[in-house]
Amino acid sequence: MLTIKKFPVRRPATRLVAVAAGLGVLAAGAAGCASGPARETASGRSGSAARATAASAPAPRSLGLRDAPNARDLGGYRTADGHRVRRGVVYRADALNNLTPAEQRTLTKDRIALDLDFRSLAEAAPAADKLPAGVRHTALPVYNPHADLSRTMNTLVAGGPAAQQRALGGGRAVRMMDAYYAWMVSDPAASRQFGTALRDIADSTAPVLYHCTQGKDRTGWLSAVLLTAAGVPRATVDQDYLASNHYLDAGNDRQLDALKAAGKVKDPALLEPVLGVRQSYLDAAFHEVAASYGSFDGYLTKGLGLDQATQRKLRQRLVTG
Repeated sequence: MLTIKKFPVRRPATRLVAVAAGLGVLAAGAAGCASGPARETASGRSGSAARATAASAPAPRSLGLRDAPNARDLGGYRTADGHRVRRGVVYRADALNNLTPAEQRTLTKDRIALDLDFRSLAEAAPAADKLPAGVRHTALPVYNPHADLSRTMNTLVAGGPAAQQRALGGGRAVRMMDAYYAWMVSDPAASRQFGTALRDIADSTAPVLYHCTQGKDRTGWLSAVLLTAAGVPRATVDQDYLASNHYLDAGNDRQLDALKAAGKVKDPALLEPVLGVRQSYLDAAFHEVAASYGSFDGYLTKGLGLDQATQRKLRQRLVTG
């Protein structure tokens, strides 16, 4: 979702700029997308302290890509009926525009053949994925073209600390994120793109990677959908979702420090709710599933347009026999 634009570690901090990751809900209009009451985290804390428990998750599934630190195998989790999600079939990631040749060879080694990109054109055009030969790129942008949060966040960063306080302070950033997750479920265009991604994964005979910019919101929701469809318990789905904080915290902290040093940000805690993930965000999406479709199965069928044959194929693709 909202991110501080990703640059390789080796680039100078003065080139850091704030952008959005194609979020389709503006702060001013976010309340209209929420289906339930906005929630803070259980602790009510922000920043590194609020992320401590999530960031303690181990990292056994990481692809080890310095320039895409949130790239990981979705497999290995146990399902409720005692099976496991297959390793080496589906990968989730953040943006791939900074991959080195050596990192690209990792994708080749893992036999990844399809790259599903949820970024908007505004995100992807200046930061095209760097892919090895043999990997097909498919753009499936998930964003609201009538409410470009990228421009909003650029304006907030350019406007300085006072503008950020007005728009994001007092819990408004968290409420905006809760609303965005509800929007990902309720918006027909977003659902069409997610449904297409699921059909592509079900139909593929080779490993598939999907990603957005940070690999935490659009990618995080599709990962939750895949794991739930595979029969993985909700507690494990939550753990996988929250693990994005483990992979992204260090880079986010470096970039916030650079923006603060440049005088663009005074209170990094205002931006931290948009740079990380919180349990309330995922809860908001599942709440919208129940409110709009009655059940997760209803969401798969009515919201995402997956017929029963496709759902069976997807599970067979994901889960060991």
